[in-house]
Amino acid sequence: MAEPPPGGYNYKTLLCRNIPELFLDKYVARSHFGRFGTLVNFVLRPRRMSCTVSYASEEEASRALLDGASFQGHLFDISYADNETAPAQKTEEWVDPEIQAELSALQSGWRNEYASGKPIRTPPNGGSGGGGSSVLPALPVGSATAAVSRDRTPAQLRDLENMMRRPAHTSEEKFSVLDARDKLIRLNRTQHKLSGATQGHCADMCPEKERVLREFQRQVAYYELQPGSDELICHERALKQYSRSSADQETPLPHELRNETALHMTMSYLMHEIMDISERPDPQSHMGDWFHFVWDRTRSIRKEITQQELCSLGAVKLVEQCARFHIHCAARLVDADPSVFDSKINAENLTKCLQTLKYMYHDLRIKGVPCPKETEFRGYIVLLNLADANFLWDIGQLPVELQSCPEVRQAIQFYLALQDTNFVRFFQLLADKDTSYLSACILVNYFTRLRVLGLHRLIHAYRSPRKDEVSSLPLTYIAELLSFASEQEAADFVQHYGLQVNEAGRVVLSRMHTVETDYKLPRQYELVEVKRVQSVGEVVSGEPLPPRDLYLNHRPHNSFDEYGMLKSTAWTAKDQLAGMQQEEMQPQMPSQPPAVSKYSDNLFKVPMQPDGTAAGFGVFAAAAVPPASSIDGFSFVLPKSRTQEFQEQALAAQQRRAQEEAKHQALQVAIAAAKKREAELMAIHEAKVAEAERVRQQKLKERQEQERRQQQELEEQRQRDREKLQLEKERQLKLEQLFFVQQQEKEARKQTRTLELYQEIFQDTLAKICQREFKPHSQACSSYESVLNSIIRDLAERQMEQYIYELGVMRMCIRRWRNYRRTQQRKDTLFNQLPLSFGAENPEGVVNKRSMEDLLRLSRRYRLGEPCDYSKLLAGLEEQSWLKLDLWHVLDKCLPLAQPGARRFYKLLISLSGGQEGFQLNYDLDRGLLQQPQSPDARFVEGGYIRGFSKGIGLSVRKIRDDYHDWKATDLAEANGIVCLIGLDDFPLLPDRLKPLLQASRCHDVAVIVQHPANTAFVQPDIPLQELCLRSFNIFCLRKSGNNRQRLMIALESAVKFLAKATEWNSVGHLYQVETREYLLVNLGSELFRRLKYAAEHDKAIRSDAQLNPQRCVDLFNEAVHRLQLVAGEDLSDCPQFPEELRVFVQPLPIESSLNTNRLEHFEPGWHLPERRQRIVQLLERCKLPRVPVLPRSSSLAEAQCQWVLDYAQISQQEDCVEQIALQAIKILQSNTDDYLNFVEYLAGERMLYILRQERNLPQGVVYKRKTLKSRFLSAWYYEFREPQIYEPVPAEEDAQKLEEQSSTQVELQQLDFDEITSKAEAVLKRYQQRQGRHTLRELNRSHKSRKRMDASDHKHASNLKRKRSKSK
Repeated sequence: MAEPPPGGYNYKTLLCRNIPELFLDKYVARSHFGRFGTLVNFVLRPRRMSCTVSYASEEEASRALLDGASFQGHLFDISYADNETAPAQKTEEWVDPEIQAELSALQSGWRNEYASGKPIRTPPNGGSGGGGSSVLPALPVGSATAAVSRDRTPAQLRDLENMMRRPAHTSEEKFSVLDARDKLIRLNRTQHKLSGATQGHCADMCPEKERVLREFQRQVAYYELQPGSDELICHERALKQYSRSSADQETPLPHELRNETALHMTMSYLMHEIMDISERPDPQSHMGDWFHFVWDRTRSIRKEITQQELCSLGAVKLVEQCARFHIHCAARLVDADPSVFDSKINAENLTKCLQTLKYMYHDLRIKGVPCPKETEFRGYIVLLNLADANFLWDIGQLPVELQSCPEVRQAIQFYLALQDTNFVRFFQLLADKDTSYLSACILVNYFTRLRVLGLHRLIHAYRSPRKDEVSSLPLTYIAELLSFASEQEAADFVQHYGLQVNEAGRVVLSRMHTVETDYKLPRQYELVEVKRVQSVGEVVSGEPLPPRDLYLNHRPHNSFDEYGMLKSTAWTAKDQLAGMQQEEMQPQMPSQPPAVSKYSDNLFKVPMQPDGTAAGFGVFAAAAVPPASSIDGFSFVLPKSRTQEFQEQALAAQQRRAQEEAKHQALQVAIAAAKKREAELMAIHEAKVAEAERVRQQKLKERQEQERRQQQELEEQRQRDREKLQLEKERQLKLEQLFFVQQQEKEARKQTRTLELYQEIFQDTLAKICQREFKPHSQACSSYESVLNSIIRDLAERQMEQYIYELGVMRMCIRRWRNYRRTQQRKDTLFNQLPLSFGAENPEGVVNKRSMEDLLRLSRRYRLGEPCDYSKLLAGLEEQSWLKLDLWHVLDKCLPLAQPGARRFYKLLISLSGGQEGFQLNYDLDRGLLQQPQSPDARFVEGGYIRGFSKGIGLSVRKIRDDYHDWKATDLAEANGIVCLIGLDDFPLLPDRLKPLLQASRCHDVAVIVQHPANTAFVQPDIPLQELCLRSFNIFCLRKSGNNRQRLMIALESAVKFLAKATEWNSVGHLYQVETREYLLVNLGSELFRRLKYAAEHDKAIRSDAQLNPQRCVDLFNEAVHRLQLVAGEDLSDCPQFPEELRVFVQPLPIESSLNTNRLEHFEPGWHLPERRQRIVQLLERCKLPRVPVLPRSSSLAEAQCQWVLDYAQISQQEDCVEQIALQAIKILQSNTDDYLNFVEYLAGERMLYILRQERNLPQGVVYKRKTLKSRFLSAWYYEFREPQIYEPVPAEEDAQKLEEQSSTQVELQQLDFDEITSKAEAVLKRYQQRQGRHTLRELNRSHKSRKRMDASDHKHASNLKRKRSKSK
């Protein structure tokens, strides 16, 4: 079909204006226009908001014109594009020369008529002038422009060629060479542009040209630098940087785009090496640099996928990993500063990733390729759009299997909870184990909104109905309801929105304020990040990470040889193609501009004559030139007559007609030849197709025949197998029938024999059974009678006891009534005796008293004649607090006071016996004990039997009964005393009753109250209590009588006083708590070395070691650390601990005060745990100094000493401060040349400070026994410490010198005076004993007699040493 003339419309191309913003993504626009037909070309113009779409046929374009002007409700303008004249293209097909000559002759006559340019005008005499020039047609405009461009191209090529031949040694020079190479390639590509997207073949993670460009421009990221450099790029770690698209940006070349394998390698490197940097405790890992680096590199990957129009499972996997990275950052960087992380920009990038994935999933589903992770990301898409209900329509367009997948269904549950503002359901679904980590990261965006709506709901639900009243809710309740990590976070949240938290820890439900900025969420450790059980790289990968060999074994491409010259194979950049083997040959560039053909405007290529005319057509050209005369160089034309002019005109007309006929004939011949040739080619093609079809049919028949034969043989084989199987089944059936008949016969014989034997044995067995069962029956009847009698007896005794109890209560009531009546009579007598002038100070106060109300009530009852009700009369007296036993008052008098004003704490266990006696004791105990304190500073807390604070004493009482085993061991733990109430009959069972109580409470102070009848005297039976290991034990008698409650309170008061006084001997003053830092620095710091220096001043051996042997000083310090480890690691689990239920009454220490205390209630929780104390031991182990190297021998002592100090500082101190520490240590050695103690003190102090700075989550305090610290660390252990020497190999040349020293030492020993040595030893021993006497106060206060006795024994010991020395002489 011929194209329409210029100026019309191109009916295959559409021009769209005012397109929607979503069309700026080519995938979206192509998917929309691709529904109407096959796209040939698509050009997007973002600045104009327009695009051009070309289809393969006019029908597809017309269909798009009618139905494609709307996208998601957005209408845009669409019309046919204007037709543009296509530039002339060269044809490379060969045409027969004769046909070419004829067509050229025809073209020469039509050139003036259809020429695109204006003809060149000839001079006025050009028509028949003597110059012999003819009218020439003008060249087309396109040809002229091409000619101009060709004239300019050779100069550019020469410059670029010279640039590429230059040696390049720096990154800037290499970039210039590579840039010239790329410009040359682009000049060659302008003549033949390829249709479709450019497919990259760069195999590196970053193209070579970008690497050298960023290196000399100093645009290298921190993660891409070479180790130890801040400028040079590491080519193995460099990743391609993202560059924003612009209108003036050149189209990237294939070697500038990474292929899919390189993109996967880049992403693998990011997941292995970069992703997990954010979770490292490295102070140099800045979160802002990390996020922007990974975001930039992943955005570059997505851009190259778009540029190459990749749509495969590998490309989908890359985009999915980019989306997972943005999802992870949404929760990980939620608390970051907006300058570091912008959540809105991150959400936009995530939306773009998910939008790209939607179209990729759609295209691959059309191709029949399933995506394994599509269900996961469909769920993410829904979670990201929970606030927009339109996503339900999108879900309805998905296949059924995607609509019912678990991810989408779970996302819909979140949507329903969010729409209903059901925050409880929302956070329950979030905490569910089925909710993945990435899903929780997306849901972080809804936390603030849902919590604000939840607060509105709570305010409306709990608001007070009156305007002047304000309701409140506990902060703990709100924190739990809205799933805050802590109460502090909940308080910050509600205060941000205008709600106040009062001093009682309750949120005042007033009106919420409208804030300009939303609440800044902290990191959600408990709700979100706890779900991440993998590394960040594994989370982003979505599967096990690929092997590291994918990028470790890769070597980046280098286009330059060892001399800095561009390799010959790199001139065309095709050396980066996979599997390409380029020849080592440099291409030759043309040095001269190519000649422009004078006949480039011909439609066909035809050999031309040297004079410029076509072969075979010279006759017509020669005939058009009239003959001319030439005389002496002048030429003129003879004048013509009119007849001659008519003849010439007729001849010219005849020639034109002849030429036109010849043209038509030549054209018809050419057309006929072309049709004939086409018919021949079609016939040959049809013959080949027919032959191929015949061969295919023949092969198909042969294959079908072969399959039929194989099927027939297979059926025969199956038939034979079935027959064999049928025969085998029949044989097996016959054997089974025969076996069944035999078995029936055997069973019949067995059954007959069994019946005979049963009849024989039945009679004998029945008689034996009757005799055996008769005896138990008679015994059971007698047992029933005895049990019934005992039950009747117990009931009678119980009724009698109840009667006695009621009688005692009645007597007590009568006695109280008598006393009360006697008192009232005395008051009436006194009142009657008062004179009439008597007046009360405050009559209204007297009338309002409760006693007056009681008197009025009694008088009213007396006047009405009502009977006396003793229960009503005595109802108020039992509840009077002054009639009950106040345990706080008792303990205040008896408990020891550690320091004035300090609070005291006590935990008491009361054990009651079971049965009716225990019930009565429990009743009296409840009525006789004061359970709520009445003092001004009183404080009562629920939990336990009694739990309160009064008079500076915190008291906890636990009551347990022997017949109720509802107590737990934790409730009884750490008790200070046990009171056991038991009856006289149950007293022998006391050890069994006390044993579990002692084990659970770890208390060994017991007081027993034994209740015995009034008519019998109590005699203590002999009960073995030695096995219980009681520390203090006493028995108190309780005689049962009418006023049993009063007697019980008296006995209980005595027992509590006994236990409280026994507490004085169970003091915890031997334990002491000190801060961990102070524990290390004080004990191992200047105080330790002061003691060592003092010992060195008074002990010659220690002083010699300190001056000559630095290893000896290090060993002394390490021994001190070891002894401090023994103190800190001592097992204190058996020591008394503070009861946890009394911790609410502990007065907190001031903030500025230290943790040093001996008060058990102020010890840190868990101070006795072995693992906690083991951490202190491990910390002390790290404080030990390593072994000192041997001082090298050198001519320069100062230089050797400096090198020795530097070597030791490197192995004992932190790397950052080695030089500074070594310099200070050298100064210490120079100032104290004869003492290594100061040197070791400085190094030990620096090492301890460094270890304390490095340690995280260290226990704040250390609890130890003072006695252990005094005996193991504060004693003079360094006098007795002798570290075994470690001998090192000595070179051979030093053996002789050592032998000489040994011989000289032996000579000196022979000359020693043993008396002098003995006297010196006695003096040292005496000084040591005096030093030992100064360590404790008890030893300082020893009597004079004991000192004399010690001196005498020392003198005796010295005399014995002298005798031994004399004997040895």
